[in-house]
Amino acid sequence: MLVKKILALVIAVLGITANAFAAEKTREFSIDGIYMKTSGQPTFSMLNVALGQFLTSQMVIVTNLSTQDTYGYTATSIGLGGKYYFMDGLKGDLVPFAGVGIALRQASAGGSNSSSTQYDVNGGVSYFMTDVTTLDARAKLMNVTQPDGSSATMTVFSVGLTQHF
Repeated sequence: MLVKKILALVIAVLGITANAFAAEKTREFSIDGIYMKTSGQPTFSMLNVALGQFLTSQMVIVTNLSTQDTYGYTATSIGLGGKYYFMDGLKGDLVPFAGVGIALRQASAGGSNSSSTQYDVNGGVSYFMTDVTTLDARAKLMNVTQPDGSSATMTVFSVGLTQHF
């Protein structure tokens, strides 16, 4: 329910700010995630929120906050990374991007808590619905340390929205 409220708020903000000019963009706000409910099983969800500052018209430095709830395993991470758009985009364009990130991660499972570092490499495409609003499809390869000390690699596919302002 909280994910739906956050998504509704973000869509409202995107609609209000969609009149900005693409040439004036200096920042971006992104939200993406996944939610899965299987009958008789706990939910699986991941939500990522990011705020970026353009260094050039194609390169962005990004701070992000992520939450994960995976069948009783919960984690929250805060990170720093970068994203590179392979070209400038305008309404109707499909623009590929690639990124990297590092995050501090706090996780818990079965009463056990741990802190670790998370690394990721990601990429995808942004479809410019307007000159400043994109629909993004992303694949992310993450390396994380589990509460039991083991290392795991996760591949996550997500869809989200980005507003450039």
